[in-house]
Amino acid sequence: MNLLEKVEISKLIIEYSLKKYSKIFAACSFGKDSMVLVDLCKTINGDIEFIGIDTGYEFSETLDFADKAVKLFNMNFRWIKPTDEDVERVKNEYGNSMIKDDQYICCEMKVAAANRIMNNYEAWMTGLRRDETEYRKNIKIIEPGKTDKINPLAFWTHEDIWKYLGDNKIIHHPLYDAGFTSLGCKPCTSHGSIRSGGGRQGQFERAGRFVGTNHSGQECGLHKSR
Repeated sequence: MNLLEKVEISKLIIEYSLKKYSKIFAACSFGKDSMVLVDLCKTINGDIEFIGIDTGYEFSETLDFADKAVKLFNMNFRWIKPTDEDVERVKNEYGNSMIKDDQYICCEMKVAAANRIMNNYEAWMTGLRRDETEYRKNIKIIEPGKTDKINPLAFWTHEDIWKYLGDNKIIHHPLYDAGFTSLGCKPCTSHGSIRSGGGRQGQFERAGRFVGTNHSGQECGLHKSR
């Protein structure tokens, strides 16, 4: 299957999802996969809702890039955050540590923020792909749950993502050019495994995520619990 065929299939998945679910949003982290998802979604429905999670530990580059992308794509976008009560609770639990019970503080904040809204939706779309990591190789296009999860890019490859961005002249997060292969919050993201050529050529995209825990390179609490 070539990239053009994958694009058309992904569009069909998005179109089907928007017809099936009246209450649906697309998650947007402003990483490379999210930018592909944004572009595809906007071709189907310009008013689709995009939601990002601000844990309070985002890279400043992410927030700056988000502002730029939202304006450029005219996105119907909003940030969600943990409540003040959740922030205080989590910070008290973690104290001066970034990791507690094998989970980063930012991941705990992300789960708290997501829990505030998920019951308001029937489904959400993500940019997850099977070739990102060994732990995502079996993800389904539609994953039933309390809030169904749709993965329209599940069958895309790392190379597909960069080719699509390049062919369509879509902007990408500047930290990829600084050598990052996968982007999350500041505490749980490091450079990971990088080949020559910078972040676009990393063999193990998520190797730099959650280092120092037993789920290094795997998932944060958000995808593990959905």
